[in-house]
Amino acid sequence: MFDTAHIHPMLVHFPIALALLGCLLESISLYRKCSSACGEIILYFATIAAILAATAGSYFTPHFTIAELAQAKNIHSTMAGVTVTMLCIATSFYLMRYIWKTHALSLRRIGFIFYLLGAIAVGVTGYLGGVLVYNDLLRM
Repeated sequence: MFDTAHIHPMLVHFPIALALLGCLLESISLYRKCSSACGEIILYFATIAAILAATAGSYFTPHFTIAELAQAKNIHSTMAGVTVTMLCIATSFYLMRYIWKTHALSLRRIGFIFYLLGAIAVGVTGYLGGVLVYNDLLRM
């Protein structure tokens, strides 16, 4: 039967794939000095997916009683919060470009820095989640 603890593992792959792909496309777009909206649009979907995955992780995953597992989950959860924060800041900068059109390129570059930090953070978060599942939980 379906268990709500499965929601988080089903959702986590989306922000990882979207943030990494979108950041790659946006870096190519910035490097070539062309205007492609692909990386920007993927950023919006990655931000929504990260918020959903982090919310599902905090509400639907089990709470551990073993101190080592609880600490590993707390570190993973903290990095998920960093990921969501970085992607939300990047999204804010990208959306501000449409409000302040005179500073569009500088806002895009600043937003890309947070986009890159969010992509790095989502990679670290995914790694920590994999370590938690495959190294810690499967040993039990």
